[in-house]
Formats: sequence, C-alpha cells, structure tokens
Amino acid sequence: MMLLSGCNGVPTSYVSDPVYNQAFVVTSGAPLPLLLMASAIQWNEDYAVTAKHTPFLRNVVHEGLGDVVFFKHKASEVPHWRQYVPGESVTAVGFNSLMIPVQGKGHALPSLVRLEGTPGSVFYSLHDGPMVKGMSGGPVFADDGQVVGINIAFIPKNEIDARTRPDLADKERVSVFMSYSEIDKEWRRFQYLLARKAKPHAPAAIKGIVAVVAKP
Repeated sequence: MMLLSGCNGVPTSYVSDPVYNQAFVVTSGAPLPLLLMASAIQWNEDYAVTAKHTPFLRNVVHEGLGDVVFFKHKASEVPHWRQYVPGESVTAVGFNSLMIPVQGKGHALPSLVRLEGTPGSVFYSLHDGPMVKGMSGGPVFADDGQVVGINIAFIPKNEIDARTRPDLADKERVSVFMSYSEIDKEWRRFQYLLARKAKPHAPAAIKGIVAVVAKP
C-alpha cells in the first residue's frame, strides 16, 4: 500500500468552517525543524493525534502499533469521536503542502485493509473521497460533525488487484483512514503502559530467613 505522496483526487479548499477548523498543522522537530508537516486533531483535553509516518514530530508520548501517535497538546476545543457507519457520508480534512486547508468528500466503504509495515491485528478503514499530501493525520468527519478517524494514505487504482480485492476494483479512488475504534484501542494500550510504569514494584523476597512457628 502506498502512503500519501501525491494525490488521488482534487480536494477543495475552504476558508473557514467551525467544525473543520478543529484540524491543525503539526511540523517536524530536530533534526529537520519545521521542514516536514502533517495535519492533526485533538483527542482529549491534553493530547492530540496524527499519523505516525510523519517523522520527527515533537512532544510525542506514545507511538501506536498502527499508524498513529499521541502527542501533548492542550485543547482549545475537544471534538466528539465515534465509530463510523459504512455507507455514511464523510469528509477528510487537513492541509496540503502549502498549508492551505482542504477537504475531500466521499462515503465510508464497508471494506477494510491492512498496510505493510504494521501488525496484522491493525485494520484500516476506507472511503472514496480524495486526499492529497499533507492531509495525513487530519480528521475524517461524519456529517454530524463528529470525528470518525484520521487520514492515513490512499491506494492508487493501478495497485488494486481485482482478483484479490474485487470489492475495491470498481472504485474510482480508495482513501485509507484509521477509525476511531482502532485509535481508541491504541489509547487504551497507552493508558495500560502508563499504569504499569506507575505501579510500585513488589518488594524483593528476603533470602536466608527461616520462619519459626511456636508450638502451643
């Protein structure tokens, strides 16, 4: 599968939208400060999420098994998240390489895919809206304004094998996103790892001491 390196359609730009404006730009840190960019969306009051394949991101606290990272970012507004419904209208939002806000509208597909380089347990969702470079990590909105996932990649039409994926062969475009349920799974794993780290270690066994039981 190909990660975003060009485009699979022509997203439209927008000037201002109270829902879509929740997406924001993130840039790389050292050793390439400000040279690489991606899109992101707030997860909760203290953390935001974006795609892991953007290198040298700053303030990252957890890298998921799938293509997602959580990083420290204080919220001015926290979006509502939910799992998508196949067939519903969705809008992929983010920023192109010129940092212009763009959106690509489509419909969530019932199919799932796995991506090379990530564990087989991670399943990615699909929609048929357009995407361009720079939108990685940006939100995918449902029509009710809730976030159903983040942009990950697109699959070029000439890389879809009709024999193995007949469900995708007739699609004009196929865009990949990581759904809310997969992101939430990574968040819960992060919380588990934090809890394990914070849990005090049990005291080591004391060797060489023999307990004596007094007889009545």
